[in-house]
Amino acid sequence: MNQIPAKEPMATLIMQSLEYFAENHGDPFAPAFEALYARDQTYEGLFLLDKDEGLRRNMMRTTLEIITTYLSDREAAANRVIGARMNHVPYGVEADFDVFFEITRDIIAAGCAEIWTPAHLEAWTQMLADFEAARLL
Repeated sequence: MNQIPAKEPMATLIMQSLEYFAENHGDPFAPAFEALYARDQTYEGLFLLDKDEGLRRNMMRTTLEIITTYLSDREAAANRVIGARMNHVPYGVEADFDVFFEITRDIIAAGCAEIWTPAHLEAWTQMLADFEAARLL
């Protein structure tokens, strides 16, 4: 697979929304996990031993790193998604793996309501579709 950079306008829109959210709301960690638990309370039980939030913070950091990697190198991002997907198999969340990317998009979108356009949604939707497609053959 060749390295395929994200389309420039798409990358710009995603980065703009990430930067705007960070500047105006800080870290998406708390709202992302609140949304995850609201979606399905069984997720909270998966983090029962994560008393210092280290695992959850790493999950958020990895999510954001995969997103920013995608902006310059889709192949590298796909490989990271595949690795993360495999790491989640023991937790039994294979079918729901992509949910956290969707939640992250929704949290960013809500925090960027003042600048969010249909083009932002289209860029994020394409990126999430590419993440969904990233699987071992």
